[in-house]
Amino acid sequence: MKYRNATKLSLIAILVSTAMQANAGITVIDNEKGSFSIGGDVEFDFNYMNFDSTSEDWQFDQTGRILLNFAGERVTDDNNYLKMQVSPTYNQSGSIGLDDAWFAFGKQKGPEIRIGRFESYDMFPLGQDTFIDHSGDTSDGLISDSGAYIYRAKEARGRSTDGQIMYSQTFNQVYFELNALLGDRSSLFGSTYHGKTVESGDDAFVIRPVIAYTQDSFTIAASVERNLTSDAVTANGVDIMERTGYGLRTSYNINDINIHANFAYMDAVDETNATAGINVLYKGFGLGYVYARNEYTNEQFSGWYEGDVDVSTIYTSYHFTNVMDVEDFSIYTGAFQSKAEEKNVKSGAGTYANGDNDIGLRVRFKYIF
Repeated sequence: MKYRNATKLSLIAILVSTAMQANAGITVIDNEKGSFSIGGDVEFDFNYMNFDSTSEDWQFDQTGRILLNFAGERVTDDNNYLKMQVSPTYNQSGSIGLDDAWFAFGKQKGPEIRIGRFESYDMFPLGQDTFIDHSGDTSDGLISDSGAYIYRAKEARGRSTDGQIMYSQTFNQVYFELNALLGDRSSLFGSTYHGKTVESGDDAFVIRPVIAYTQDSFTIAASVERNLTSDAVTANGVDIMERTGYGLRTSYNINDINIHANFAYMDAVDETNATAGINVLYKGFGLGYVYARNEYTNEQFSGWYEGDVDVSTIYTSYHFTNVMDVEDFSIYTGAFQSKAEEKNVKSGAGTYANGDNDIGLRVRFKYIF
C-alpha cells in the first residue's frame, strides 16, 4: 500500500513538473466537483531615471516581484458557476502584497456577481505601458498636493483597501457592469487637499457603471463614477468626495495592430481634470501619448494654487518574445518623458513643479508560468 501511494505521488510530481515546463500554469484538480489551477509570473525591472521634482541626478535601481495565481471554478449541469481567484505578490523588497482576491457566482451567458478585490473594466488603457511614471497609476493614493493629477476614470475601478462588489452581464454585442466601492475612501487622497488636512468621515459608496459596445474589431465604452454618500472624506469641513468623473474609450484591434484612444474628465472641488490619450501597438512595438489639463480655483479653499497645469507624457516600448527559445519568457524595453507646465497662474506659482521634466528608461524581464 505504501509503495503504491509513493508511486502515485512520484507520478503526480513528474506530471506537474512536465506541465510547468510545457505550459503557463498547471491544473491541479479537474473533476466533477470543479477545477483548481496554479499559475503566476515573475517580473523584474532595471530602471534608469531622472525625476526633476526629487533629484537632478540620474537614479539607477532594480524593482520586481513574483506573483502566484490560484484559481478555482465549478460549473453545474444547468450552467450556473462559482469562481474564485487569489493572487498574492512577493516583492523584491521583502514585503508581501495582494493583487486580486475575489469570489464570483453567476450563469454562463448570463449575469455575474463578483465580490472582493479586483479591477473592473479599464476605461483608459495605456497599451504596452512598460514604463510610465505620473500620478494616477494605482487605484488608491491617487491625488496629492505635490503633483498634478492625471485622471484616468479609475477612482472606482477597484483593488480598494475596503469592500467591493460588481454586477456584470453581456447582451450580444453590449457589455454592462456596475461596480461599487464601499468603506473608507480617504486613501484616495494624500494627507492634504489644496493645503487642508484630509479627514475621514462617513463610509463612502462609490458607483461606477460602464457600458461597452463591440462590433467586429471596434469597441466603444463610456463610464461615470460618483460617490452617493455625503461627508465621506472632508477637508476643512468641505466634502471633497463631492466629485464626478466621466470616461470615454475607443479601441480598434485587427491583425497585428491595436489602437486605443481615451478621454476622461473629473469635476471636483476647486478643480477640474481632463485627460486624453492615444496609443498604438504593432508587432511588439508600442508608442503612446497622454495629455492632461488641470484647472485649479480658490472658491472653497483659499490660499492655494490658482491657475492651470498641463502635463504631457510620451512613452514607448518594445517586446522581445520567446527569449532563448523559451515560450512565455519575454524582455521588454521601455522609455518615457513627462513634462509639467503651469499656465495662467493667479496665485501659488511653482506649486506643481513648473518645468518639471521626468525621464525614465527600463528593461523588464518577465516569465509567465
